Amino acid sequence: MHSESLPVKAHLNELRHRLIICAVTLTVSFIACYALSDYLVDILFLPVRMGLPQGSKMVFTALTEGFMTYLKVSFWAAVIISSPVFLYQLWKFIAPGLLPNEQRTMRIILITGTTLFGAGGIFGYWVVMPVVISIMMGYAGPDLQAMPRLQNYLLFALKSIFTFGLIFEIPFLMTMATKTGLISQRYFRKNRKFAYIAMYLMSVMMVPTDLFSQLLLCLPLAGVYEAGILLSSLFSAGSANRHDDREGN
Repeated sequence: MHSESLPVKAHLNELRHRLIICAVTLTVSFIACYALSDYLVDILFLPVRMGLPQGSKMVFTALTEGFMTYLKVSFWAAVIISSPVFLYQLWKFIAPGLLPNEQRTMRIILITGTTLFGAGGIFGYWVVMPVVISIMMGYAGPDLQAMPRLQNYLLFALKSIFTFGLIFEIPFLMTMATKTGLISQRYFRKNRKFAYIAMYLMSVMMVPTDLFSQLLLCLPLAGVYEAGILLSSLFSAGSANRHDDREGN
């Protein structure tokens, strides 16, 4: 009985060891990010500062709002910085139980997924946010002064970065679904209209008050979905050719 329970105990000890490493890494990263929080806030707030009318500033209405904003920016920056360590510890924990081909597939998933998420986050920050902010600030005028609230902007920025990070995973997930045979690439084509409706609803959630901005956000989402259809189709064709070659031999 003891010999059977030992591997479970060893796995739990290893898991605890990995989690401790992740927690220490996150703590150290958070301390470092908080020490540099002024620079991080400047970077994060660059799109809204570029869109603000001359002489306008951001405001906060709660006594602790400024302090909490700096804490949240430091925390999320620490999570991003620590994510390679998190992924490495996850890999070291699960890799011993995988076969060589499974390890190769998992490496591809982790590397490709992380790269696409980062590309989506950058796209959301550099492309989407400036466009949306510029449109929203365009409503300011002689009788309407733009004074964006600090907390609201932070939530909008984080939502944009993480939402588009997840959205850029769509082509990869569609290709993996086709590769594993879970979903046929014809399914993505057949249900394209439902995907477009879901994309538009997501745009409405991000910019609920402006139709033009909603359509402007929906277009890159549609492009990402079409890229997923193209990649899954190419993979499906490649898989069919390899299958035909094996049958011919």
